[in-house]
Amino acid sequence: MKNKVLIISNFHENAIISRSNMAYKYFLDREFSTTVLYSNFSHSLKKFRYFKNEDFIPISTIEYSSSLSLKRILSYLIFSFKVFKYIRKSKFDIIYVNLPPNILAIAVLLNRRRGVKIILDILDLWPESFPLNKGFFKKVILLVFSKIFGGIRGITIRNSDYCITESKFFFKKLNLNEKKGSKTILLKKFQNVPPIINDLSDEISIVYLGNLGNIYDFDSLFKIIKGVEKIRLVHLHIIGLGPISNWFFSELETQGINYTYHGASFDENLKREILSSCWFGFNGYKDNTEVALSYKSIDYLSYGVPLINSAKEDTFNLVAEEKVGFNFSSKNIDDLITKLATISFPEVIDMKKKSYSIFQDKFSGESYYKEMDLVINSL
Repeated sequence: MKNKVLIISNFHENAIISRSNMAYKYFLDREFSTTVLYSNFSHSLKKFRYFKNEDFIPISTIEYSSSLSLKRILSYLIFSFKVFKYIRKSKFDIIYVNLPPNILAIAVLLNRRRGVKIILDILDLWPESFPLNKGFFKKVILLVFSKIFGGIRGITIRNSDYCITESKFFFKKLNLNEKKGSKTILLKKFQNVPPIINDLSDEISIVYLGNLGNIYDFDSLFKIIKGVEKIRLVHLHIIGLGPISNWFFSELETQGINYTYHGASFDENLKREILSSCWFGFNGYKDNTEVALSYKSIDYLSYGVPLINSAKEDTFNLVAEEKVGFNFSSKNIDDLITKLATISFPEVIDMKKKSYSIFQDKFSGESYYKEMDLVINSL
């Protein structure tokens, strides 16, 4: 009889970069009977959607537009409560849970049956990862919620069978220990088609992929583009949507920045076409944001796109050591502007080749199976 696995993810997407989708593919290929519970509201797309797969079960929640709002928290609570009810009626051998929301793990642990193994996969340190640049009242609320949800996460980690983090930064931040059933499995991506490295225009093309949200340092992006534009042509490509879209595009128009908007899409063919032709990918976060490794940075590298990066630790060290782009700080972007304004075409091509090579070595899906096998065999 096949072992039964339940994957629970509030953020599941039918995309090859989706962490829960990778887990689903792994368990299916290892011949586990696998079910996925997911929220019918997409955090990335900010709309309702459903997947045509009999293994996938949608959980109805409510929509929200802001990443830091009571409606988002209520959506999490609704999702977690319905998961709680589902687990009470079902039997599984392994339950694999993506966090956040941290309250979700409590819902799982309260229904834990004898012999059931719990794997936590921590994707984000929300809400601690949210930048504290709001008004006093919102700062107080954020600090309170961070303490509450951080405490819940700590309880669930201690009571789970295995805890996975997506970055070394998270591993250290949560004081985890490999000897006590924890490990880092870096973000991975299954990809079979290599990018076209040499197809570049004469102007510097920068791409931004992902959510247009409050944690990203778009002010620095605009300053970088305007600074480089004084010396050479720059064009910005955007694939994404988010709560600050109106402000973002208004700023582009006001500042006279040349751009092309490609909509919000998970389509790999579209992403390959656009990203492969770009010189750099913007991976900039506000200074007080707790992000070390992002899905977008792996996407960029998978298409041979070097990074313009301000994310911490994992990505910062990778860029510095492997020469796959440039790091920057919002407090000092003049050095970056000079580097971008003077970089040569052969240098960019070399960076693009290194970027794809680093992706293959560190972030391709091939190593994911080996690492997950170690986790499953240890249970």
